[in-house]
Amino acid sequence: MLFSYLSRLSPFKQKKNDDECKIISKNYSKKLEKAVRSADGELINDFTLFHRNRTLLLDILIFLPHYGLYLGEKIMWKAEELQTAQVERASRGNKKASTTRLESTESLIQRKLEDVLSFNFTPIERFFWMENLSETEFDHLDPSFQKLLPKNRLIFKDEDPKTIRTKLQTIGTYCEIPYSKLKSFGSLRAHTLLLPTHSELFGTFISSEQELFLTAPLGTSTITLSGGYASGKSTTLIRKVLQLLLEEPQHIIMIITPTLLHSEILRKELIAIIEFSAVTLNFSSLNFFPLTHLVEPIETNTLFQNSSIIVCDDAHLFKNSVLKTLFANQGDRIFLVSTTDTLEKENKFLLKNCYRTPSTKQIQCSHENELMSILLSELKELREVSLESSILLLFSDEHLIPIYQEAINEHLNFKSQVLTANFSLQYKNFNSIILSTLSYISALEVNHTYLLNLSPDDPLYSLALSRASESITIISDIIHPQIGDIK
Repeated sequence: MLFSYLSRLSPFKQKKNDDECKIISKNYSKKLEKAVRSADGELINDFTLFHRNRTLLLDILIFLPHYGLYLGEKIMWKAEELQTAQVERASRGNKKASTTRLESTESLIQRKLEDVLSFNFTPIERFFWMENLSETEFDHLDPSFQKLLPKNRLIFKDEDPKTIRTKLQTIGTYCEIPYSKLKSFGSLRAHTLLLPTHSELFGTFISSEQELFLTAPLGTSTITLSGGYASGKSTTLIRKVLQLLLEEPQHIIMIITPTLLHSEILRKELIAIIEFSAVTLNFSSLNFFPLTHLVEPIETNTLFQNSSIIVCDDAHLFKNSVLKTLFANQGDRIFLVSTTDTLEKENKFLLKNCYRTPSTKQIQCSHENELMSILLSELKELREVSLESSILLLFSDEHLIPIYQEAINEHLNFKSQVLTANFSLQYKNFNSIILSTLSYISALEVNHTYLLNLSPDDPLYSLALSRASESITIISDIIHPQIGDIK
């Protein structure tokens, strides 16, 4: 394989420190990007690859649909530094310091792809980006350079986009059926993808709005992520947390949620992302804190005091007094806040998508007994169609729950489940029929939801609608407005 490690035999020094590695010639970068875009590809400079407990910065990573992946290394050599230089392949015998790391990097990329995909057929080609060297200057170097480095794998500073594109395509092998950007390029940053489903076996890319929040630097003390119910706020927030801990493991992060169940759902999703994306996380740096467990002022809480980053998911469900106290005692901590409200903060991001728009039907009833009868009939029919479906029953009055639970258990010969403030997934799983009020359903997602006499004037009415991923039935003696997309 071409481009094993290179050894330096002469006294020239390659001026390549961390600062220089981050400096990209703007004109040349634009030419390289234009060449890639013209082939419907994608280019990332300074791409950080996370795999298990390893972190590696890649100078250049390119994806071309009909050719696969290209791994590039920026070489800062200058002609005047190479006048008397010679090169040879590195070996264990000569014990020279290597000047490139493409071979080991390619091996790590292959392992990452195989861990995420289970199988991988994406070809990887290597090239060098000679940022300070022209083709003519290269031709005048010692013959050992030309012998070891074929020019068709070198991209010089004076080449135009068309030449660059031709070189990239020449060193690769054209495939009639294009490679999947999601499988190859996406899998290398799988910790940012949406998790696989029955319809999307390899996961899916997050939206451009979510990506913007995910890549936002922590430049201000508070970053807010706003959006309607089912817009993907929690999904985005938990990936931001993972990204931060992968990049800077020294962070101590506290995630505050409205309920214990909310914390457990987020933690479960985080573990699923970690396993899917083949990365390692130090969980001692991360603390989930449900407000239902708050027994002391939040400002005196040890977790709060020791954390450098505070994450508030679904902050619109917090008591106003808690939010005010948090912001009043922020100090030099970074706050990441998701909410359906608009907070008056400088660094704001908005999610406009709605990922769950289930079909809705309404059933009008005239009295309480009719509501019970209709519900039991509906539940029996729905369970006969699909025993595996998760069904959520939402009530405006918690005192009605025991009455309905007894009737459901007896009528369907089934043990339903009631959500409470202390409900935990640690010792039990969800049954297929769940009864609750609006207080405990934060972060929950089910197949079908029944709304029983819930008023459309309730400020959390949209939250109730958004808990279903497939369908909603409203059984009520209240006249409801026409239901459109969930906002």
